[in-house]
Amino acid sequence: MELARALDLLREHPSIDTDMASTLTLPQIAELRSQIALTIEQLTAVEARFSRDTVNIGVSGSARMGKSTLLQSVSGLDDRQVPTGRDLPVTAVRSRIYHSATARRAILKLHSRESFLNEIIHPYHQELGIAELPRTIDEFRNHQYPAATPDLDPDLVPLLRRLREAHEALWSYEKDLTGGEMTVDLDEVRQFIAYPTHEDKSTVTAVARRYLAVRDARIDCAFPHPGVEHLGIVDLPGLGEIALEAEEHHVRGLQHEVDVVLLVKRALEGAAYWTAADGRTLKLLDRARGPIANRGDFVFLVVNTPVGAESLAEPMRAHMMENVNDGHPGKFFTMLDTNADDPDSVRASVLTPLLHALATRLPIMDSEYLSGAEESASSTRASLTSALGDLQEAIRGIRTTGVDEIESIQDNAAKLRKKLAVGLKKLVRRLRVRAMSEDDDPEYVTAITDVYNNVSTWIDGGFGVGEEAWLEEAMETFDAEEGFGKFTDDNFNHIRVEIARRFAELDKFYSGQIEDARREVGLVIRTHTGVLLDGEGSSLLRDLAECLDNPRLPCPAMHAAVTGLLDLRMEYRNHLHPRLRPHLDYLQMAHRDPRDGEPTRGVDLMADEEGAHTFYKHCQKMAHKSAYEIRKALLQGEVTPVQVTYAAVEHFVDVLIRSGKSGDSPGSIREFERLARAYRNEIWPGVYQGIAEGNVRHDRVITLIETLQKKIDEAGRAA
Repeated sequence: MELARALDLLREHPSIDTDMASTLTLPQIAELRSQIALTIEQLTAVEARFSRDTVNIGVSGSARMGKSTLLQSVSGLDDRQVPTGRDLPVTAVRSRIYHSATARRAILKLHSRESFLNEIIHPYHQELGIAELPRTIDEFRNHQYPAATPDLDPDLVPLLRRLREAHEALWSYEKDLTGGEMTVDLDEVRQFIAYPTHEDKSTVTAVARRYLAVRDARIDCAFPHPGVEHLGIVDLPGLGEIALEAEEHHVRGLQHEVDVVLLVKRALEGAAYWTAADGRTLKLLDRARGPIANRGDFVFLVVNTPVGAESLAEPMRAHMMENVNDGHPGKFFTMLDTNADDPDSVRASVLTPLLHALATRLPIMDSEYLSGAEESASSTRASLTSALGDLQEAIRGIRTTGVDEIESIQDNAAKLRKKLAVGLKKLVRRLRVRAMSEDDDPEYVTAITDVYNNVSTWIDGGFGVGEEAWLEEAMETFDAEEGFGKFTDDNFNHIRVEIARRFAELDKFYSGQIEDARREVGLVIRTHTGVLLDGEGSSLLRDLAECLDNPRLPCPAMHAAVTGLLDLRMEYRNHLHPRLRPHLDYLQMAHRDPRDGEPTRGVDLMADEEGAHTFYKHCQKMAHKSAYEIRKALLQGEVTPVQVTYAAVEHFVDVLIRSGKSGDSPGSIREFERLARAYRNEIWPGVYQGIAEGNVRHDRVITLIETLQKKIDEAGRAA
C-alpha cells in the first residue's frame, strides 16, 4: 500500500520525534485491506450475477454421493464427459455445463505457470508447513518432497500424496500451462477434468494428470429435458479433497458463477448419516452465499436414493433433519429426494421444485446480493474515511522542519524581493531615460524610415506592376467601362490598403522592442533565482508564470504581473492605424484635406491615353503624400515603443514588488515567501535539500491522503 510506505518513510525522518512517530500509523491497515478486498469481491460477484444470461446450479458432494450421476441425468452426458466412480473422487476441475442445440465441445481455460504455482502448489505447501515456495516450474520440478511419515497428521497425508502426484506427473501437463484456452471434443475431455481411474493407476507406471493444468472447463451440449435453454450446471470438485486454501478458492468462485447449490448426499451402507465433513462442506458453501439472508435459498440438500437403498435413505434423512434442520422439515434447508440414476426422477423431484423455488426467490436473492454489496461498500468507505481522518489529525500536529528553516526561508524571501527590486529598478530607470528623452529614438526612426522607403519604392515602381502594365490596364478598363470611374476607385482602394499593410511591417519592430524588454526583465530575475528558470524572454516568463500558479502555494498578484507583461502588445493596425487613417484620404478623387478638413477636388480626366497617364501621376503624387504624412505623424507621435515598454515594465515592477493585500493575494511580501517555500531547493540549491526531505515525505503523505479521500468521495457519489 503506497500510503503505508510513505508513512514508514516519514516516521524514519530524524525530525520526527518518537512520540509523534507512534501516531503516524494505520493500526487497522490489515483489517482495511481485508475489508477492501471483500468489498471488491462482492462487487465483482454482483457484476457477474447480473451480467450472466443463465440460471446456474452448482452441484457439490463428496466421492460416491452420486453428484456426477445427477449431472449426467440433467445434461445427457455420459462417463466420457462427466465421469463417475464407485470408490474414488472423480471430478478434478470445476466444469460449467450449458445447453446448446448445436455445439458439442469443451472449452478449457488453462493455468499459466504462475497461476498454477500460486493457486495449486503454494496452498499445499502452506497447509503442509513446507516453508520453501517454488517460484518457477523448474524450482517445482527440482523440489524434493518427503514421503509420509508415521508422525504426520493423518489429515495431511492425502494432501502430501496429491502434492507428490502433481510433482511426479509434471511431465504430462507442463506443456499445457500456457494461460490460454483449448477447445476439445467431448469424447476427449475426460483426461482434462477427471482424476485417473483405479485401473489407470494399476496398469500405467507414469500416470498422466493433464487436469492439473486446467482452471475450469465450459461444456456445451444438448440437454435432454425441454425448457432448459437458460440453465447452466456447474460441476464442483469434491470438497474436502484438496488443500484448505485451494478449497476456499473454489468456494469463493461460486459467488461469481452460481445462483444455487445442490449438495448431494447418498445413502450408503455404513455411512447413512450426516458427518462432520458434511457440516464443514455446508459451512464452506455458506461463505459462498454472501449477503443472501436465507441459507436455504442458496443451498438445497439432495438425498440420492438409488433403487434398493430405500431402507438406508430413511434413517439418513432423519439424521440429516435432526442435524441440519433442528428436527423440523424445511426449517433451514429444503431436502429433495431423488434417484440420481433416473433422469425422469431428477427432473420431477429436483429440477422442477428447484426452478419453482428460484422463480420466487431468485429476484429476492438478487436484491439481497446488491444491497449487501452496497452496504459493504458504504461500510468500507466509512472505515477508510475514519482512518484517514485520524491520520490527518496526527499529520497536522507534525512539524518536519524547525523554526530556523521557516525563518531562513522568510529571510531569504525578503532578500530575494529586495535584490529583484534593485535590479528591476535599474532597468526601469534606463527605460525612463529613453522614454523621456527629447531626442528621437534612433532605432525607431530607422524602422519608420525603412518602411517609408519601402512604400516609396513600391509607389515609384508602378504600384507593384510597373508603369507600362498599369497604363495598359487603365486603357483596357476605360474602353470596357466607357469611363474611368471604376478603375480610379479600385486603384485608390488598392493603394490605401497596400500602404497600410506595408506600414504594418512596423509590428516586427514593436514586437522586437517588447521582447527585448521581456528579455531584460528575465535576465534580472534569472540572476537571482538559482536554477529555477532557464531560457530567456517570453519563454522564461512563461515558466515563471507556471511556477507562480502553483495550486498549493499560489502567488496571484505576481502571476498577474508576469502574465500582464507576456500579454503586452503594440500593433500598428490596432493602436496606430486608426489614428493615422485620415492621412490616406488623399487617395480619393474628391476628399477633405486631413490637415484643415477643407474639400479638395481631384483631377479632371479624359478617357484616353493622356488621361490614363495623368491619373497615374496623380496616384503617385497622392500616394507619396499619404506615406509622407503617415511617416511624419509616426515620428511626431505621442506614443513610441520605448514609452510603451517603459510604462509596462514600471507597472510590472510595481505589482511584482510592491502590491498590497487585495482579493486572493496576501500581498507581494507574503507571495515571495510562498514562492520561496515552494521552490526553495531550486532558488537556493543545496541550502534546504536535507531539511526539505522531511517536507517531501510529509507532503507525500498529505497528497496520498487527499487522493484517497477524493477517490472515496467519488465512489460514494457514483454509488
